[in-house]
Amino acid sequence: MNDIKKVSLPHKVAQTAYKINQSLSKVLIDFDIAPEQRVILEVIDKNKKVSQNELSQYLKKDKTTVSRTLDVIERKGYIVRKYTNEDKRIKFITLTSFGKEALDKTEKTVNLFREKTLNNFSKEEIDTFYHFLEKLTLNIESEE
Repeated sequence: MNDIKKVSLPHKVAQTAYKINQSLSKVLIDFDIAPEQRVILEVIDKNKKVSQNELSQYLKKDKTTVSRTLDVIERKGYIVRKYTNEDKRIKFITLTSFGKEALDKTEKTVNLFREKTLNNFSKEEIDTFYHFLEKLTLNIESEE
């Protein structure tokens, strides 16, 4: 039985991530923002300005996927991309007031979702789980 659990662990992690994203999408549907878009707004808000490359690295997503998501949230008026004075190849992304407003409007809903998702876990269990996920990520990255 343990061998089956070991083999299916990556699948279970993927299933859980999919289910979380699907559930969060339903919660955010009235706000016209997808979870991936909101995460990007959060990262930009915390860092004030960030490059597309930094976003890709932080989110562990390829540049094309991040670029497409940025295109969508830029059309919605949530972000602005500006070239740096030092290097015209690099664009920094900043949050607009409209983007900050969208983030603020969804904050309570997202926090409630996060609380509900982690409801039956102690702080120690959450910390341990996070540690395990970090360790799993490092193991995968060391194989690449």
